Amino acid sequence: MTGKKAMALIAAGFFFAPVSMCMAETGKIAVIAMQQIVKQSKAGKKATEELQIKFESLQKSLQQKQDVIRAYKEDMDKKASLLSEEARAEKEREYKKMLREFKEQSDDAQFEMRQTEAKVMEPILKTLEQVVTKIGESGGYELILESNMPGIYYVSPTIDITDEVIKAYDKEQGR
Repeated sequence: MTGKKAMALIAAGFFFAPVSMCMAETGKIAVIAMQQIVKQSKAGKKATEELQIKFESLQKSLQQKQDVIRAYKEDMDKKASLLSEEARAEKEREYKKMLREFKEQSDDAQFEMRQTEAKVMEPILKTLEQVVTKIGESGGYELILESNMPGIYYVSPTIDITDEVIKAYDKEQGR
């Protein structure tokens, strides 16, 4: 081996040694798809159904109110030419009041949905955190990330443990 080749080989060894040492020291990394876990786990499906029923109930109530407002507006527009200026102004005030009340009810419904979702999802997420921690500890993982987090652009399917977490979560819930 010539001196130049030997020096190049030694230099390459110094260059690549830290990289290989870092790779050897890193532990296992995995990702999970939280939305998929919630959609596919038994408890998540039940919670989703409960939230959907609540949403449909609130939406039905708002839709009825909106239909009443629409009918009032149509009636007001049809009779506008027959009404006195004072009566027309009164109808317009009543219509605006109905719109304000509808917006308030809509805002209340959105708030109620957010509270219900938090209430329903909190125990699921708490248990899920415990399940992921157990899997992380027993599987020797250094890090488990949410695959849909900002800044994660590529995830190899070989490190996705979502299905394992769903099975473990359902098993935990069955106890």
